[in-house]
Amino acid sequence: MPNDLTPTSSWSSTQTRAQYAAIAKLRWRIFVNQFRRKGGTGELIGQIITYPIAAIFAFIPVVGSGGLAWYITAFPGKVPINLALLFWITFALAQFLNIQLGQPGTTFDPTQLIRFPLSVRSYIATRLFFGLLAPSNIIVVLMSFSMALGISIAEPSLALVAFAALFVFAATNIIFTRMIFAWVDRWLSTRRAREVFTALIFVFSLGIQWANVTFNPAYTHNKSIPSAKIHAMTALYNRAHPFIAALPPELTSASVTAAAQRRPVAATAEILGCAAWGALFLSIFAYRTRTEFRGEAFSDVANAVAPPTKPGAPRPDSRTWVPTNASLVATNNTTAAPAPNTFGLSSILLGLMAKDILAIRRNTGLFMSVIAPIFFVLLFAGKLGMKAGGFSIYVFPSALAYTLMGIAPLAYNSFGLEGAGAQFYFIAPLSMRDVFLAKNLLNFTLAAIEGAVVLVIITLSTGMPTLQITVATYLWAIATLLLNTSIGNRRSITAPKKVDLGRAAAKQASPLSALISLGVLLVCGATGAGFLILASKHSALWTLPPIMGILAAASLIFYRRDLTRLDAFALAHRDELFEELCKK
Repeated sequence: MPNDLTPTSSWSSTQTRAQYAAIAKLRWRIFVNQFRRKGGTGELIGQIITYPIAAIFAFIPVVGSGGLAWYITAFPGKVPINLALLFWITFALAQFLNIQLGQPGTTFDPTQLIRFPLSVRSYIATRLFFGLLAPSNIIVVLMSFSMALGISIAEPSLALVAFAALFVFAATNIIFTRMIFAWVDRWLSTRRAREVFTALIFVFSLGIQWANVTFNPAYTHNKSIPSAKIHAMTALYNRAHPFIAALPPELTSASVTAAAQRRPVAATAEILGCAAWGALFLSIFAYRTRTEFRGEAFSDVANAVAPPTKPGAPRPDSRTWVPTNASLVATNNTTAAPAPNTFGLSSILLGLMAKDILAIRRNTGLFMSVIAPIFFVLLFAGKLGMKAGGFSIYVFPSALAYTLMGIAPLAYNSFGLEGAGAQFYFIAPLSMRDVFLAKNLLNFTLAAIEGAVVLVIITLSTGMPTLQITVATYLWAIATLLLNTSIGNRRSITAPKKVDLGRAAAKQASPLSALISLGVLLVCGATGAGFLILASKHSALWTLPPIMGILAAASLIFYRRDLTRLDAFALAHRDELFEELCKK
């Protein structure tokens, strides 16, 4: 008689399809249920508003790539670039968008599926499809379709090859992205690797922005690209072509060129060559995912385990100290003196701020996001600033307002890096007012440093702004930061987002919180700009400091009153805080 625990038949494809359907249904139910909890309606509204804005930004490269592909195909020789360069630009744009936007955060950790009877092949397929809906992947697919459509309109005879080649190119590009981010998750599993890798990404992103500002004719008085630069870039491309001819963008271009020359066999071979690259990327992705499936665990905690002691090495003394009666008497009769205050701040605030400084230093991505606005101000100040004319009064306010975009959102997810440790704030002998005050003071300090640096940059690049503009701008920044922080403190409790430093996910913050932060900055910016325009029009710039001073005082009063109510508010909404931060 066969044992009941022994399977009587092999695993069928029907069961595999049932597993995929169950995973898809699980993701859908988690996605829907998150909008049913308290505050879920606001998150849904935030996404409904955000997605159309993102679609507008995606519309420009999609339409532009299609139009450029049509023009290159219809009028060869009239464009300084060819299809291969266009495909290289698309490939590079995909990687740049992946770095800037990241992969979408999943509704649950897919590694939890390892606990279930899932084959390694099914797990690899599931992990592959989990990140297909990344914004960058969607844009690449739409750009590829647009380029194929543009080529087909210019030369209808190339339609079949164009759509086949661009389909394979888009698939290869997406698989390459999934492969890279699978290894990025591995590299980000330790703190030291996170610091190095994030620094490299930061330098790469800023380098692209520097090249755009330096070589883009839109930022110069001469709106056309000099012929010398075109010839130099063409010569560089021709020298590099033998080394890159076998890469996917070149193979895709070669397939279209072969089809135009009535060489169908060569066109098919080029498409198959691009598909071979996709198969290679898929195999590397499968290797990384299979290792994950087998239980590989790399993290700060795993790497913190002390190595075994070598034979013959002295062991640490395991004896414990037993207090004597004299020491007990001395301890009981001694009263610890309170720690002195520093700069008017208690030892509790200083300790909390020190912890947050350490968290920011170890979170390289957050640290870079604070530094990046300074770089962009340095980059654009000399290009857009004017030393004379009415426009000059707007340079310093605009630069300072831009830098606030890196500081203001920090208050909207104050406990994102705390994780489950946020629970200890509610059992420790301190008030939530002190916790938020310490976090806010750190943000204010960062804003003050950035404000001083921006003033130095603007002074050196466009000239020293007037005293009235300087004082009014700083007072406006104080009012804006206090108002944003007051709102952000409450959103940190009611709509937190757990930040996983070991995952290369998208911006792990509440969409509605990000929208609110941007909305507050826009409203405050519009208000400040309105006063500045009116004062400039009526030659009454002297009125700006007192007006902005009143706004700053009102924001300070509002912030102090709201700060005193945070203890009761945090206690009433602690379940919402723990539900997000303590989940797996």
